[in-house]
This record gives sequence, structure tokens and C-alpha cells, in this order.
Amino acid sequence: MNAQEQITRIRVEYTKGKDLRFTGHLDMQRIWERLLRRSGLPVRYSQGYHPRTRLNLASALPLGFTSDSELLDFWMDEQRPPEEIHTRLSAAALPELTIISVQSVDLREDALQVQMTAAEYTVSFFEPQDEALLKNKAAALLSQKEITRTRRKKTYDLRPLILRLEVINGNEGEPSLRMRLRAEPGATGRPDEVMDALGFSNTDTLIQRTKLLLKSADQTGNKN
Repeated sequence: MNAQEQITRIRVEYTKGKDLRFTGHLDMQRIWERLLRRSGLPVRYSQGYHPRTRLNLASALPLGFTSDSELLDFWMDEQRPPEEIHTRLSAAALPELTIISVQSVDLREDALQVQMTAAEYTVSFFEPQDEALLKNKAAALLSQKEITRTRRKKTYDLRPLILRLEVINGNEGEPSLRMRLRAEPGATGRPDEVMDALGFSNTDTLIQRTKLLLKSADQTGNKN
């Protein structure tokens, strides 16, 4: 097997815990670059004067959010068993960054950002909420044909970006929200925008991403 045939693309599913919730997207990239160097894996680098680790994060997670399921692809110059990759990454990872799964994927696949279709979130409240009132708010928002919002001085319609919004019982049995939002290039819904439209501020809630959905996938990283 020649050097080109040895190149592999590895997809990692991982968590982003509370201690990392105020770590931005670019800082997460740097964390992963350091993690991959520490792992001792044969990581592939870009060409040129300033070679960088070849990696691709699926979707930027807004500041203040935690996540049960983030996705990242990176490339290696040699093939290694998934179990070894998982062990090495776990040993090099920060405490709040847990490696859930590792798998090899086709080199010809589109970038993760292109494959994204939707993301799911749960929202818990710092103060107890009345379940009936919360359901009424959610129903009223979904009944609107258009929800005009302004982001970065641009006006857009939030309504078609909300695929699902429902009240659920949280970990302690308290009313919480679960939502599925579109996450396609040029059409991405933000859960903090949904919460603002419902009348809640950023200081009222803790938002957690629970799943990233890719094209032809019924759950994170799993193809139909």
C-alpha cells in the first residue's frame, strides 16, 4: 500500500462540557490541534510555509452552550485501528472534552458543514417554569407564519428554521424545552434567537446541543 492509499479520514464524536462553554470556535480548533499533537497519532498536515493540522469541525457552538454531541473530522497519513485512536485521543483530551466515538469515513465525503441539515437542543431554566404557560408560549410561537428577526444587521424569518419545539420533563422533572432547528449553509437557526422570541434572556437558561444531523442520517454520524 503506497503513502496515498494510507491516508485516512477519521470522524470523532465528542462532548463539550460546562468548563468549556465559554470557549469559542477558533479556540476549540486550537484545543484540538494541541490534542492531536499530544495524541502521538500520525496526523496529516497542510502544505506550505505554515503547516496546520488538517481538521474540520462540523458546526460552531455559540458561547455559553454545552454539548452532548459535537463532530470533527481529521486526517492521518497512516491507518490505525479505531480503538487505538479512541484510546490515544481520550488520554490527551481535556476533562470536559469526552471522546464518545471514533470511526473511519470516506475521503470523498463533503465537508461536515456541507453535510449538516439540523441540530437538536435542550433548554433548561434556572428558575422553575409553569408547564402550561411554557406550552402556550411554544404553541403561540409555532402558530406564527413569520417570525421576523434581525441578526448582524440583517433581517430574516426565523419560523422556517424551527423544525420542532416542544416542552419536555428535564433531569429533575422540571419543564424544559427541546427543539430541532435547521442547520444548513445559509439557513441556520439559533436556539438563543428562539428563546428571545419566546421572551427569555440568555441569563434565564442553559442551552445544550444534543445532536447534529447530517444528510441521509437518522442520528448523529449514523447513515440510513
